[in-house]
Amino acid sequence: MINGGFSHRMIPILILMLAVLPGCKDPSKGRLGMRPLTSLVDYEASQEGVTLRVKKLDAHDCETILGKPSQRLFKKFRKRQPIWPLQISLTNNTNKLVAMKPSDISLEQLSYKSVSSRLHKNSFTQVFGTIASSLLIGGLLALGSVLTLSASGILLLTTGSFSITAPIAIIGSSALAAIPTLLIIGTPILSTVRGVQTAQNNRVMKQDIKSYALKEQVVVPPYQTADMLIFVSKQNYEPLFSVKVTNPENAEEKITFNVAIPSSPQKFIVR
Repeated sequence: MINGGFSHRMIPILILMLAVLPGCKDPSKGRLGMRPLTSLVDYEASQEGVTLRVKKLDAHDCETILGKPSQRLFKKFRKRQPIWPLQISLTNNTNKLVAMKPSDISLEQLSYKSVSSRLHKNSFTQVFGTIASSLLIGGLLALGSVLTLSASGILLLTTGSFSITAPIAIIGSSALAAIPTLLIIGTPILSTVRGVQTAQNNRVMKQDIKSYALKEQVVVPPYQTADMLIFVSKQNYEPLFSVKVTNPENAEEKITFNVAIPSSPQKFIVR
């Protein structure tokens, strides 16, 4: 009886877990990460042994790198403009060092912190959602219990058979008895778990964006390639912009690429 009673009381908590925890999946699952930009580019050009490739990422491209939350970048959010990510690939086929920093790109860029904050889920909202879900489930259980007990009483009056009505009454009373367990034990546990998982997922997302973003000078050794992301608000985006590649050992050595990103879906290559 103890085991049976315990299992009945756990049913609402299991229902609540199924309802609220799927939203706290590991954000790294299903991602391929940022891969070298070698094909299907919007722009490609070579000068003095240095090759620059640029691709304006769409929602599908971003999802493979940052997961499904990245789709929020492309939507207007609380009067804030959509954010357009661009992947930049720099290949150094010389015997010298080459470098690039954010100021070498003539686009006003967003910091990785502001981008990650757009993708973060609010921990308080997630906790509040869990509490609201538990109250809803508790209310439905209470309503179901009352209806079940009422039905068992009607059956007892009409049939006079306790053997028929007893199982229905037990189910109704068990569900009613489980409500305090759900609200007092299950809800605090699950809301805490969801809040912690949301905070952890936010940290993972921030670290991923930080690792991919061009936030400081990147130095590319000879015969190596570096890939990075920049993020530009829609209102600050221009399809024509310049990218300067410098020699970190000699500031006077610069290569300027005049990048043109097509507005049509069709890709093109400039050599």
